[in-house]
Amino acid sequence: QLWVLVKIALIASEAFEGFEGHRKDKMDDHLPQFKMMHVEIADAIIRAFDLAGGLDVPLAEIIVAKLQYNSQRADHKLENRVKEGGKSV
Repeated sequence: QLWVLVKIALIASEAFEGFEGHRKDKMDDHLPQFKMMHVEIADAIIRAFDLAGGLDVPLAEIIVAKLQYNSQRADHKLENRVKEGGKSV
């Protein structure tokens, strides 16, 4: 399904635009009251929600389950992240 790949690419492009906005410490062109990085995060989330909706993904249910799962993971605990070779924060 090409449309799925296109939407994933658009999510990635928003994330990269956020990267550039952060790297250059720019304000957004269209919403100048906000940092570009912050607007691009919002754009990536909007596009991700659009993709999830198009695929009938039960996103809220999955997010809750994933947060619960991650809260129990030893490698997600701060004390383990700061150790040598720990998972990046």
